[in-house]
Amino acid sequence: MCFIGMRLLIVALGFLGICRAEEWSLERLYRRPYIWGTPPQSLAWSEEGHTLAFLWNAEGGRFLDLYAYQADSRRLVRLTDLEAFEDELLASPAEKDERRRQYLEPREGIRDFRLSRNGKSIVFAYRGDLFTVPTDASSPPFRLTRTRDPETAPQFSPDGAEVAALRGGQIVTQHLGNGRLWQVTDVEESFGSITAYRWSPDGAHFAIVVRKGKIRQMPLPNYSGRFVTAEPFPRSVAGDEPPELAVLLVPARGGRPVEVDLGDWGGKVYLSEPLWSKDSRRLALRLIHPSMKRLRILVADAASGRAVKAYEEEDPRWIYVSEFGWSPDSREIFFVSERDGWAHLYRVPASGGEPFQITRGRFECRPERFSFDDGYKPQWVGEYLYYTSTEDGTAERHIYRIRPDGSGKEKLSRQEGVYNARVSEDGKHVAWQFASIEEPADLFVDGVRITRRTRPEFARYPWPRTRFVSFPSRADGKPVAARLLLPPGYEPADRSGKKWPAVFYIHGAGYATSVLKQWGSYQELRHVFNCYLANRGYLIVDVDYRGSSGYGRDWRSEVYLHLGGLDLEDLLSAIDFLRTLGNVDIGRLGVWGVSYGGFLTNMAMFLAPDAFRAGSSWASVNDWENYSAGYTHQRLNRPRDNPEAYRRSSPITYAGRLKNHLLVVHGMVDSNVLFQDAVQLTEKLIQEGKDFGHIFYPQEDHGFVRDETWIDACRRTAAWFDRYLK
Repeated sequence: MCFIGMRLLIVALGFLGICRAEEWSLERLYRRPYIWGTPPQSLAWSEEGHTLAFLWNAEGGRFLDLYAYQADSRRLVRLTDLEAFEDELLASPAEKDERRRQYLEPREGIRDFRLSRNGKSIVFAYRGDLFTVPTDASSPPFRLTRTRDPETAPQFSPDGAEVAALRGGQIVTQHLGNGRLWQVTDVEESFGSITAYRWSPDGAHFAIVVRKGKIRQMPLPNYSGRFVTAEPFPRSVAGDEPPELAVLLVPARGGRPVEVDLGDWGGKVYLSEPLWSKDSRRLALRLIHPSMKRLRILVADAASGRAVKAYEEEDPRWIYVSEFGWSPDSREIFFVSERDGWAHLYRVPASGGEPFQITRGRFECRPERFSFDDGYKPQWVGEYLYYTSTEDGTAERHIYRIRPDGSGKEKLSRQEGVYNARVSEDGKHVAWQFASIEEPADLFVDGVRITRRTRPEFARYPWPRTRFVSFPSRADGKPVAARLLLPPGYEPADRSGKKWPAVFYIHGAGYATSVLKQWGSYQELRHVFNCYLANRGYLIVDVDYRGSSGYGRDWRSEVYLHLGGLDLEDLLSAIDFLRTLGNVDIGRLGVWGVSYGGFLTNMAMFLAPDAFRAGSSWASVNDWENYSAGYTHQRLNRPRDNPEAYRRSSPITYAGRLKNHLLVVHGMVDSNVLFQDAVQLTEKLIQEGKDFGHIFYPQEDHGFVRDETWIDACRRTAAWFDRYLK
């Protein structure tokens, strides 16, 4: 073949590759069922019988149904099929409004379920009613209640004969054999409300957490109905103190409750749910001081309520919220602490004493929270503690086990990627969600694949290639980890061709991670949009900036008193790195992110106004005084104690410096970062005479859930980048 013919062939193949990528419209990607499917989630083992229950949608939709896997027989069964379930009695205000019901969000499905101890039955709440279902699928779900007042938080009694739930602010139990309905508590509204409860393993008591008095209620306006409504919802803001709590031990068959002594901190603390010891004689509680700088683990006697301090820790910035649990013999407490600078496993006698460090090294032994599931905390099962670790590198999470004395450490997972595991109560079976860089998370038990979530089209989409890089921060030279999604035809080492535009993606939450050897990374829907952008010719830059998880205590907490300080410097350092490649057009950079990522997008557009030609900030905090108390007090203290930290950390302070092109995106019924933040930034930009774009979604909360919203928001953001970067 002649040279001209070869060149035409190469051009033609390149053109076909581009067309192949562009054939995948946003409508095709973001119309359910998604081609990447739905992750199996909320894994739970029965205490006996080796039954694993989990939630899943095998077709790739949003609605989650119950599944059970019998590990001994290797049998997987679907237990529920409730997406078409309707009952006029349970209709929501939105369903009753002739206008709002045109825009209903797709139902989430089941979220709240518990296995019986023997693994033969599950109780779950759906749309405020209770259902039971056998885990062998021998009969369909049985509807236990049909009531206007919702029942929530169902639990089986240890013998499986009764079901407990919260109804009307009280704990009620119902006997599954004779139907007896029993109200266990009588907490008067003037005293408080029950927020959590746990049945003791012997069935004799309930441990309940009561929130005393009233808490702040905020209105959440909705403009989509016949009339504007503003339903109140519980929400703290920066400066609020935590509500006063009490922990009560209540006899399951009636009797006088015993109050647990919470010590000299009193009840105005951030409190974990109570954890019973296996022998039912004691109760463990984790308390966080209102300053967010001190942590205690208390162990209370179940008969008297008297408590002893098993462990206490301080951090002058803010304390790591430790995972903790009981030893199988009920004599010790294990917990995770950063006391040596890294999140490691420790154990301590339940009566208190010097903690023993079990794991050591410059890595972390803590669960990682993903968009589809919370990370599973370490488990002490038999002679081993099982945990997730970054020992193999910050871009991976592997499963290990170790003896309580620190010996016998063993790596259980092998393939490169990210794991999230639950171990059966006797240690005979291990279930894990596993994702590689090529495939999204699926469920495996004892190394055998149980689910296959992707649809056939998944393999046909041109997913971008990934590269992992590291570069020094311009602030202090510390290494910053990042990953690149490469557009078709781009090679990082090739400096002979054109210069490419780049888009920075900033992960949310602050304390999270996105630079992972995992398909979908921090959040799958956002990852897909990044892949879409890459296929449109953008190099995608994804940075684990200061404050991200997995890099030790100092990295986590160095944003203290200045959000948008070192974390922003780390992001801008990626521009320095791109310059060294020699094939990126530094004059054509964009940036986008959601929540904390939206916040940092705005800070970048305002504080480094020449760095990015275009930005799209979704659901951004713009004034930290508007945000919830716990998160802000950790990082910025209270506004009255350090107003300067809030001023310098809020994008609205710097809005007048905007020079380039900013698109503001927000849901109008956002209950996390209130729509107020978008309104106040919009007003400030107008006042400053700035040109900017905005799009607000009347029926969306913090995380968008409607297909049409994702299509619209991604289309507008992609068009924004195309307009200003191409």
